[in-house]
Amino acid sequence: MKRVLKRLVLLIMFLGALFALLCWLAASRLISPTRRALQDYHQVILGDPSEHGMRIEAFQVGAVPCLMCEPVIQPGAATKGRKLRDQLQAMSVPLEDWGTIRGTLVLLHGHTGRKEDHLPVAERFCAVGFRCLLVDMPGHGDHPDPFASFGFREAELPLMTLKEASRRFSFSETPAALFGISQGGAIVLQAAALPDSPWWAVAELSSFDALDHVIDHEGKRWFSVASTPAAAVVKKLVHLRAGFNPHQIRPVDAAARLTIPVLFGHGDQDAFIPPSHAQTLLQAATQSPRKEFLNIPSAGHSNVLVTDAPVYATLSRFFLDTLSGPN
Repeated sequence: MKRVLKRLVLLIMFLGALFALLCWLAASRLISPTRRALQDYHQVILGDPSEHGMRIEAFQVGAVPCLMCEPVIQPGAATKGRKLRDQLQAMSVPLEDWGTIRGTLVLLHGHTGRKEDHLPVAERFCAVGFRCLLVDMPGHGDHPDPFASFGFREAELPLMTLKEASRRFSFSETPAALFGISQGGAIVLQAAALPDSPWWAVAELSSFDALDHVIDHEGKRWFSVASTPAAAVVKKLVHLRAGFNPHQIRPVDAAARLTIPVLFGHGDQDAFIPPSHAQTLLQAATQSPRKEFLNIPSAGHSNVLVTDAPVYATLSRFFLDTLSGPN
């Protein structure tokens, strides 16, 4: 009997240790994902930006590394940009000549990403007349901070980036807009809702409505029947390690405060952040003078930009419309 009890105690201790380890790993994956190195396609664009229709300048906001991408008058092959221009012209959207800059977009990458992931995105937006600012988020890329906080510390960074780039490269801060995907989408909504923000419009793809809901959803996948206590432990670990309470991260509340045009986009096959999050955000944006919803057929969470749907054309038309007139 003693042997059975001893084995039972050891089993309980083992399961408890395993549970704690999994919670620690889940919290680590959330706030401090593995940082990705530069990819080959990043190097190709950085090595010959004019071939992609851009000039690229590196700069910093404090210790935060950023890139500025501007369209050039005489682009090289610029295959992606030319395709987008053709799509927009087929939609009867008026375009200026190559190299004309109609405004500035600040682009925020997703979770586990880095600023260079948006180089192909900037290539397209530059082709239709936008200057693009790319910035590494905390806990990602070459940002010095160790932990992501999903907007708690990041929400002011887009405006800081715009101001520093404007000062350094001598261009007007307005008109300017925000674009983000996934984590970046959640952050741009919070940034756009800050008091006295200068943004003329904001667009996001694949954002969540509240970080609590993401943790709860992932808890069911990681921990099954133990998901409720596991989610509680993960949230506590995040608070202790990264200094913010996940309950505070609510892009849905930011959406409700928006008084500028907003576009929400989501893949209808997204299993990581279900499309219901987008609908919640859309319904919350009652003060926005213009709100659009872009359903992306057959898209999951990681491929919303690489389906056959005209996502770039829809985004570009939205920004061309909203940045062309009075704020």
